[in-house]
Parts: sequence; C-alpha cells; structure tokens
Amino acid sequence: MVGSLCAAACLSALAAPTLSAQEARAAAALVEATPALPIESLAAVDSAMAGARLVEASELLDRLETQIAGQYHPELALLRAEWLIAVGRAGEALPRLAAIAADHQLRCRALSANMLALLATAALGDAERLGPAEDVLCSSEPVYWRGLARLQLARGRPAEAVVALRRAAALEPTSIDAQGELAVALVEAGEGAAAAQLLAALVRRDPGRPDLRLNLDFARGMLGERPARAAGDDDMFWSRRLQFAGLGARQAGRTRLAEAMLGQALLVRPRHDAELWRQYGEMGGSDRKGPTLARH
Repeated sequence: MVGSLCAAACLSALAAPTLSAQEARAAAALVEATPALPIESLAAVDSAMAGARLVEASELLDRLETQIAGQYHPELALLRAEWLIAVGRAGEALPRLAAIAADHQLRCRALSANMLALLATAALGDAERLGPAEDVLCSSEPVYWRGLARLQLARGRPAEAVVALRRAAALEPTSIDAQGELAVALVEAGEGAAAAQLLAALVRRDPGRPDLRLNLDFARGMLGERPARAAGDDDMFWSRRLQFAGLGARQAGRTRLAEAMLGQALLVRPRHDAELWRQYGEMGGSDRKGPTLARH
C-alpha cells in the first residue's frame, strides 16, 4: 500500500466505521455456524474488529476461548487470526487459518485473511498462489476482492487492484470502506482526479472519517490543489492534512508545491515529528527542473 495513504487497514483506528452489509452477513454466519457460543459475543467481536477496537476485541476473544475450554471452533479461530493480523502478529495467524476446512462456509473470508497474513510476512509468492483457484468460488464475496486488491498493490499492479476493488464496490455499493480502498488504488494507478472525485463523495457521506479527509487531501495535492483549513481542524489535524497534501503533490512531481505544504505542516505541527522532518528534508534535494515521481 502507499505508505502515506490511509487505506482502511492503516487508519481505521482513527474512526470506527459501522459494519458493512458484507460484514454483517459474516457476523451472522459466525453466529449460525457456532450455536454453542453466545450470539451476542460473536457479533460483538466482529463489530469491535470492524471498528478497530482491538483491545475490546481481544478481551471478548479471551472470554470466549476460556468458555469453550480447549474445544476447536473454526469461527473463533478465524476471528482470533484476524485480530493477530491487525496487531502485527501475522505469523501466529497463519497456522490458525490453515486449520480452517476448505469447505467451510467462511472460506472466502479466511482466504482473504490468509492473503493478508502472507503479505504481512513478506510471503508474496504464497499469497499470490492463493487467489486464482478461488476466483469462481469467492467471486461473489467482496472480502475476497478486497484481499486480492491488497495483494495486487503489494505486487506493484495498481491497475489490477482497481479492477478488483471495482468488483468489491459493485458487490457492496453502500460500503464506504470498499470505496475508500478503491480510491487508494486509483491514486496508486496515477488517477488522482478520479480518486479525488470518489473521495469527495465519500466525505460528503461521512464527514467524520479522518482517513477519508486525509486521502482526499492527498489526491487533491496530486492535482496541485492546496487544502483549506476547516473550522473544526485542530493544529495537529490541520498539520496532517497539509502533510498528506504535500505528499500527494510530491507523488505527482509537483516538488515546489510539495515542499511548501510540508514546510507549512512543520510550522503548524504541535510537537516534533521526525518523519515529517525527513519528508521535508528530502524535498530540499529534489530536482526542480522536472517532475520526480516518488513512491512512499
């Protein structure tokens, strides 16, 4: 993924999105498949994971795992694996995912989690081999196409990621997260105008999502646009908006504009930020005679 863009996986902690229709169906499948476990608890874990409330999700999982006293429940194993991936322990998730039967009703969700775990452990080849065999069986599942898109981005194939995410968005037209990921892929594919148009529509739908606003600033920065400070922006968030806009300008080769916005972000930032200083310092060595496309 683009390091400075906030896809659903990297900035979901800043906002707690509601469950999408696909996620709600998955929660229902968890409940239906494991009647021995409390319905409310399984749904609560899924909701906490969707909202990136990882401490809450861990506490709920701990209680459920204690309750089943060593019995194996694939649904619970899948939720724990997804939690392990979310907290940066993807290697521990892989054996749990491998144990889920290939004919299980949540196989597509498990497949997506498996791809993400392999990506996180830098096993790109193994992740890529998972996808094609499941195209037919999982083609109606948005979670499969979103996982495949992340693989395509990791492989440096943003155009293919856009195709996959358009499939996901078509299957889940009300999912802001799926469309937000599509916007990230559009940026990676160099389609800043399309990304900005999509993100502007998403911000109108959910103006409280910081990740959408930051990504919109990035896309508009690619187009040479400066952000305007909103009444509710504190110094930290305004500085981050300037930073993302500057990084978007940098990606599009607009080096002078990028340096100006990153410099302004530094002036506004309420505390020292070594990464922002590094990004600003890199602009001092940029070639001003022509555009320099940079990936970060």
